[in-house]
Amino acid sequence: MKINWKALLAFVVSVVVIAWAVSSLLPRSYTGAHLTIGVGSGPVRVTNLSAESVPAQLVGAGTSSFRVSSTTSETSNVSTRQGSGRISTHLFELVLPSGVSEFAVARGANVNLILNSDTNLAVTVQPLGQNEPRGILVAAGVVILVALFYLSSATGHRWIGILRSKRIPVPSLKQIAEGTD
Repeated sequence: MKINWKALLAFVVSVVVIAWAVSSLLPRSYTGAHLTIGVGSGPVRVTNLSAESVPAQLVGAGTSSFRVSSTTSETSNVSTRQGSGRISTHLFELVLPSGVSEFAVARGANVNLILNSDTNLAVTVQPLGQNEPRGILVAAGVVILVALFYLSSATGHRWIGILRSKRIPVPSLKQIAEGTD
């Protein structure tokens, strides 16, 4: 049995791109106490089942500030710079009440949510914002289509021959003449 390595490579590339797209689009869930979680530009949902409020910090590494907005509370502000020079971070402190809290980070890179509390929390992070999944899906679709065309080309487009061998019955002129009285 002869293996067509080019076709196998195109198939592997397609599978890897599909796995990358799925893992990029799925939300990530965390539970426990004393959590440090990387957040993206999508919504973050924290479920606090205790009766107490929990302090939280959003810490961003880099020179630019980030904005935090929330739909469930009055939390909406810009981070403050901590430190000076090249080694600085941006900090935003908030208090998460009992129940479900939702917020999103905009214009931030390398932002971590730090929950230093003994309270068990459930956190769901959507790493991508509203418009970013479309770009990932388009890029994955283009790569998959190119890989499939290359796979077809590497195998000599044999699938077309299979389709051509299925003959579609074509009526003859005699049958057409008889039927048009």
